Amino acid sequence: MIQNMRSEGLKRTYRLIRLIQDIKSSPYQSVEQLLRSHGISKAQFYKDKNDLKKLGFEFFYHRGKSRFIITKDAYLPIENLTISERLSLLMAVRQLSASGDYILSYEGLNAARKLSADLPSPLRENALTLFDTLVIKEGFGCRREVMEKLQTAVAENRRVVIRYQAPDLDKPSDIELDPYHLFFQRRALYVEGFSWKDRAIRMYRLNRILSVGFTPMCFTVPEDYNFSARYKNAFSVFPGEQSHKVCVLFSKRARPYIEESLWHNSQKITRNNDGSITFEVRVAEPREVMWWAFQWGAEAEIIEPIWLREEAKKAVAGMAEQYGTV
Repeated sequence: MIQNMRSEGLKRTYRLIRLIQDIKSSPYQSVEQLLRSHGISKAQFYKDKNDLKKLGFEFFYHRGKSRFIITKDAYLPIENLTISERLSLLMAVRQLSASGDYILSYEGLNAARKLSADLPSPLRENALTLFDTLVIKEGFGCRREVMEKLQTAVAENRRVVIRYQAPDLDKPSDIELDPYHLFFQRRALYVEGFSWKDRAIRMYRLNRILSVGFTPMCFTVPEDYNFSARYKNAFSVFPGEQSHKVCVLFSKRARPYIEESLWHNSQKITRNNDGSITFEVRVAEPREVMWWAFQWGAEAEIIEPIWLREEAKKAVAGMAEQYGTV
């Protein structure tokens, strides 16, 4: 009984955290969309909304603007944290940037910098410099000026022109962008928004942005834009509205390592009679699953879709040719 109570308490806490993140990241979704994405009833939604209000987080849905409005996000002073504990947390953020397997919210970065700003002088000034160098520059490879300008543009719905150095081009290009969202994923900081060059929603890595310039234009985020829904199907970085089934066969030796982790929200693992397992997911970009499976070498085999299996064969043949005949 106690275990069931703990389980329900954890589910409730996780649901409230996700609700806050979703309202902040996708304010232009409707209440109905929010209910569907979280799989909760309207009654549960209003109960959670009331619970968040008691915690100091208040919001409402503005029908005229077709978006959620946050009216209160209570400040909670951090007490009883020693200097060493604060510095340890700052370095933990730097470590997360290097792990590559953790999605760090932008507010997590802001919270870490606040820990630096709250240190006693002169340690405060040195800690802020250290944070900007180790976390922003080295950890995520971008400049604070670029990040802060984009944060302002996202908050104020201001159109910008970014000078972007794409990895496959020799020279940078200027891109007019309506930035919708700023986020971390897989070792990098990204901005996503509407590119007037491509006339479509695109994502850009901040370390490839050389400069950001504000334009006099403002924009309105489309009602059908939903950041959480777009990235629900992403296995790693690439988002998409549609999902595709991918199956990978893992050997008996690799099975424990696959089973012990949650690699994607859609994953389904089936044990086979010979001790191997079939790993199945539905993702926006199947190639991301193939690239991930390659790290397991001969312990993993792409089963479907057939076109992806054929690509894997060509890639393996290319690697064999690269290393020469054994």
